[in-house]
Amino acid sequence: MSIIQLSQPSLQTWQGVIEQLPNWLLPAVAIIALQFNRSRLAYLAILLLAYYFCITTDQVAITELNLYSDPLLLAGALTITWFAFIKDRGLLSSHSVVRILGVILSLAVALGWIWVNTKFKITLDSYLPSMVTIEIRILTPLYICLLLAFMRGIWPSNLVNTSIFITLVLWAIHFIYPSLIPISISMTALAILYILTVLTDSYFLAYRDELTGLASRRALYNAVLSLGRKYSVAMLDIDHFKKFNDTYGHDVGDQVLKLVSSKIDQVNGNGKAFRYGGEEFTIIFPRKDVSSVILYLEEVREAIEDYDIVLRNDKRKQQTKAKRSTTQSDRKTVNVTISIGVAEHKNGETFEQTLKRSDVALYKAKKKGRNQVCV
Repeated sequence: MSIIQLSQPSLQTWQGVIEQLPNWLLPAVAIIALQFNRSRLAYLAILLLAYYFCITTDQVAITELNLYSDPLLLAGALTITWFAFIKDRGLLSSHSVVRILGVILSLAVALGWIWVNTKFKITLDSYLPSMVTIEIRILTPLYICLLLAFMRGIWPSNLVNTSIFITLVLWAIHFIYPSLIPISISMTALAILYILTVLTDSYFLAYRDELTGLASRRALYNAVLSLGRKYSVAMLDIDHFKKFNDTYGHDVGDQVLKLVSSKIDQVNGNGKAFRYGGEEFTIIFPRKDVSSVILYLEEVREAIEDYDIVLRNDKRKQQTKAKRSTTQSDRKTVNVTISIGVAEHKNGETFEQTLKRSDVALYKAKKKGRNQVCV
């Protein structure tokens, strides 16, 4: 009995801490999100903080909220979905006006929808099928918002959009099943999710090449810190890429870079691929000597050499689908090749020195006729 009595103050203390967490975490989210130019999460954090403040200060029991007459459910759902479809812009800019108007419009639409379905409930019930109850009419916009936010979160894949979808899910649970998850837990979870989203998204921006999706040069030098004494480094370069770019245009050149990077990223032998810069790539092979990695590099070289790149005539965009099937002659197929230089790390030399030797080997491959691997 005494143990229970001793534990009750402790539980009350922890409960009080958890209830105060959103008041500290959500402002921190807004500040961090703004520092990393993630204004949508900053706006949501501010709006959620305002809602949580109103709920806690008014001491309103969530279970007492009327799901079918409170416009906050739909207004919040529409606002959250609205943020899933706009872009991140500065908080203090002309775009802020659009975002504020979007929030006001969401509230107005929610108020109008609730008012119509309650004021004219009897009339709507007489005209609509019996299965279309007021509950369905109120919740249908929420389900549409969930579907739209879900699609936006997975296509195109985006961490911020996924976080916004999770926000909408917790928002719906908060109103439909108020006793399932305490509001303080939901807000704390969302704050932590926003912080992790901002940090993860910023990491990928810093350490991933936006065009190819490969790890960047910064990630390369970060990975070097974990290398042991035994490893091999390969430098890869697309042959005649400048001429190819000048002939077919930068758009086609970007497609070639994506293709080559996807093939390089599939290298075997536990190799890790990076985009070094321009049309140059780097692969490091931890705990591998030169003789054991040449086979893997040859596989990459041959995969790129054998891949046919189909170029389309711009005039084809103006043709109908019926004509497209009969104009196969408009298609032109080209191929690109790569040259590779590889070097094995020697005791006493730095990574930069090993990389330099692999670059010398790459130059040797270029001099010997390209499309080959040189040590």
